[in-house]
Amino acid sequence: MDNEQLWMQQCRDGDKDAFYQLVKPYLDRVYSTSVAILHSTHLAEDAVQNAMIEAYRAIMNGKEIRSFGSWFKQIAAMRAMDLARLRSKQTKRTGHLDNTELIDSKDLPIDAVMKKESGHRLLSQVMSLDTRHRSVIVLYYYQEMSVEEISEVLGVKEGTVKSRLHTARMKLLKLNQNINPKKVIFDV
Repeated sequence: MDNEQLWMQQCRDGDKDAFYQLVKPYLDRVYSTSVAILHSTHLAEDAVQNAMIEAYRAIMNGKEIRSFGSWFKQIAAMRAMDLARLRSKQTKRTGHLDNTELIDSKDLPIDAVMKKESGHRLLSQVMSLDTRHRSVIVLYYYQEMSVEEISEVLGVKEGTVKSRLHTARMKLLKLNQNINPKKVIFDV
């Protein structure tokens, strides 16, 4: 029995620290992904919290989970997309987005990664994409989900995911060409 299976069993037996040990390795990554999808630290925190509640309930209900890490990242991405859809509906109804939901100026875990990586500009460009295109790029390249998994998370056909990936790549290429037309690095 591997550590994840052991922690899930200990969690079912009432050990609350076991659940923390189970999710701890994935928290920074799912939070960063949620921030990238939602463009909001507050909503990202909600998405991660919702994913943790869902994971805890699933474990306590005896759900068989083969690879907790993959499953948890997928659940977190789905909860972020749920909040993105909800925010989109609210924005359409009200006609504006509440400024308090924009990314905070405080340092985020993703900020440290962005500063260290040479792809700082690329990540900034990805963040500038609309939700549909930003989501597929983040899920495919940063969460390393397959087209099939993304299709399940977003509730769209695989062909739609492929189309959005292609469109997002073309938008990123265009952004790179606008910045420096003589030197285009397309490394997604």
